[in-house]
Amino acid sequence: MSEFIDEFIETWKKVITTPGDFFRDMPTSGGYEAPLKFAVVNYLIAGIGTALISFGSLFAAVIAAPVFGVIGVFIGGLILYVCFKVVGGSGSYEGTVRLAAYSSAVTAVSWIPIVGWVVGLYAIYLNIVGGTFVHNLTMVKSAIAVFIPVVVLAIIVALLAAAIVAMIASIGLSGLC
Repeated sequence: MSEFIDEFIETWKKVITTPGDFFRDMPTSGGYEAPLKFAVVNYLIAGIGTALISFGSLFAAVIAAPVFGVIGVFIGGLILYVCFKVVGGSGSYEGTVRLAAYSSAVTAVSWIPIVGWVVGLYAIYLNIVGGTFVHNLTMVKSAIAVFIPVVVLAIIVALLAAAIVAMIASIGLSGLC
């Protein structure tokens, strides 16, 4: 167990402090076991931390955070994979999931108040750097790929907000007649 913890800490430090070196050397194939174990530990730490500062259910945090985190790695990996392909990336889905799993390193400290949103920005940076190596892209193309989902989500939210405003205005106007 001590070897696993030492390996986790060493990997975490590399991802956080030298992401370019880490993602350049990261195998883009070889299975999901090692990256998912890494992600599970990050989500477990985040779940426990969140439960402690919010006085939430520790049991739910210990179970829910890793389970939903791993599901998120696969879904986020799929979304990123498609976006990297849109801008001309040449990497694989497996490589992208591995990238997403290792980028979860920031999650281990995301539960800390104020620090959380800052590390969220760093997670974006990790995905951009990782995309350059996993998909053989320039930094600009990788950044475009990482921001495509953000732009699409913003458009969807704006359209939904406009539809709600239009619906409320319609109801309000018909109520006046």
